[in-house]
Amino acid sequence: MASDEDAWIMCGMRADAYTETDGGRILGFVRADDLLEPVLSRNFNGEISEELDPGVICRVICRWRSRQDEEHAVETLVKERNGWIWPVLCQSYILSLHYVIGSNQSYLDILHIRYYNNISPTLPYLLALDLKLILSKLHRACLAQSPLDPIMPDDISYLLEPELSFLCVPKSDMKVFGPFQSLLDPLLTSLGIPKPDDTINEIVIPCFSRQLPAITPLFPKARILGAVQNRCRAQLSLRTVSMMPDVGGSPLHLKLSLNCQITSRLRTISPYAAALVPAVGKILQSLLPQDLWIFEEAASVTGSQEDFDQACQLTCIIRKCPEKRAADMGETLIPVAGLLQKPFNDARTYLEIIFGLDGVKVTQAWFRKYLTKLFSLIFPPMIRHGIYFEAHSQNILVRVNLTSKEISGFALRDFDGIGIHYPTFLRHPNNKNALKEIPPGARTLTDNLPRMWQLVHHALLQVHVGHLLYMLGLESKGGWRIVREELERALNPSGDPDGRALYDYWLKETMLSKCFLEMRLRDAYVKKYEREMPNILLRNA
Repeated sequence: MASDEDAWIMCGMRADAYTETDGGRILGFVRADDLLEPVLSRNFNGEISEELDPGVICRVICRWRSRQDEEHAVETLVKERNGWIWPVLCQSYILSLHYVIGSNQSYLDILHIRYYNNISPTLPYLLALDLKLILSKLHRACLAQSPLDPIMPDDISYLLEPELSFLCVPKSDMKVFGPFQSLLDPLLTSLGIPKPDDTINEIVIPCFSRQLPAITPLFPKARILGAVQNRCRAQLSLRTVSMMPDVGGSPLHLKLSLNCQITSRLRTISPYAAALVPAVGKILQSLLPQDLWIFEEAASVTGSQEDFDQACQLTCIIRKCPEKRAADMGETLIPVAGLLQKPFNDARTYLEIIFGLDGVKVTQAWFRKYLTKLFSLIFPPMIRHGIYFEAHSQNILVRVNLTSKEISGFALRDFDGIGIHYPTFLRHPNNKNALKEIPPGARTLTDNLPRMWQLVHHALLQVHVGHLLYMLGLESKGGWRIVREELERALNPSGDPDGRALYDYWLKETMLSKCFLEMRLRDAYVKKYEREMPNILLRNA
């Protein structure tokens, strides 16, 4: 129960839920899936009722805060909760899925994903309904920003198979990085998009048709060469698309600006992110372990305006997918976030189904093997070269052998979440020239080693590994003990001073953790808000 003197909210919690407490006061993380209905609330008039409206619950929680100058932020947040929010948000508020969906059978049909006992190369597409990071359920929303049209429930199918428009824009209005046009040309031919009249001074740029109202006022010389429907599928982030199999077998993924708030951020793409693409790709190709592949971001284009809020409205990053490379080796690539989902009307995750995890000991052994492989690939670049990855379950894909169903490695995507601790990086003389291509002021470079470690703790350990063991039912069955043992094995703190420093930092009693709802309320004052919480790595169940 949470309350102040006048109002309170009370709900149940699963008997096997794990959280840190102090005399009945909850100190640590409470997972949304561990909260149970009914939700009872007492309003400021003393009336007690069962509450299913997320806006009402949000308003009561926010009213407990003492900052009166956040009134506008509270009302904005409540309005968003009462607008179209992904149904999984309602899970965070302990709502019934049937209450939210009502009689909308078409949406239930979309959620009814068939599963396969045999892995196939098409499985990543079947799992593409995982709508962003698992940790962020509380603030998961999809809110179009003006001048885009609002996103309503009936638009789901459109978001999953969006219409693309192809613009012809003067090169003087854009900044181009890498061989953008030459990489894009085969795709344009396959889609039947004509070339511009002046190929010397003009460039073709794809965008979401939904994004056009935000683009055309800022790029008045742009003209539409053509548009295509039902030729691509959205990936987990919704702003990256893969071509349908019949589009010439294109290996390219297109990451496109979308002026919508999805979870905590606007999903436009900054000019900084576009500029980093070729440089980061070259660095990673030469320094990553053999079994850690990358989705190479080979070229990009963005607006040339000095105002980045304008330039970011028309950005495209071309990403090369290693799916054919995997197929040639008898493997398939599956997003970790997809594996953590469950087929409709089935209590098992795809992870349990595919890998045959049918008992605690079998699951523990598989989980340990998974961590051994994952840590052996993620940690060496970080410790030796200062390269860290935002290795949450959306950015990491598992490479699975189709015959043995063994994990042969991983693949990394989204260069925007990569950082380099340059004092560590420059300890190696061969690395010095590589940083010359990083744009000045890019947030990719840092000299703050503890901050880097904290970011990896959040994305890799708390979000990726933490949710994985939770979905496997290991949080109360020795899961975190296995994580600590595998961390010690991988970091070798007794024999490696660099490993010791990282190991000691990650096993502190408390760690800074992101507070998403607090960030939303303080949006006018700070861009992020964190506070010390019990370190999830130290859970002992």
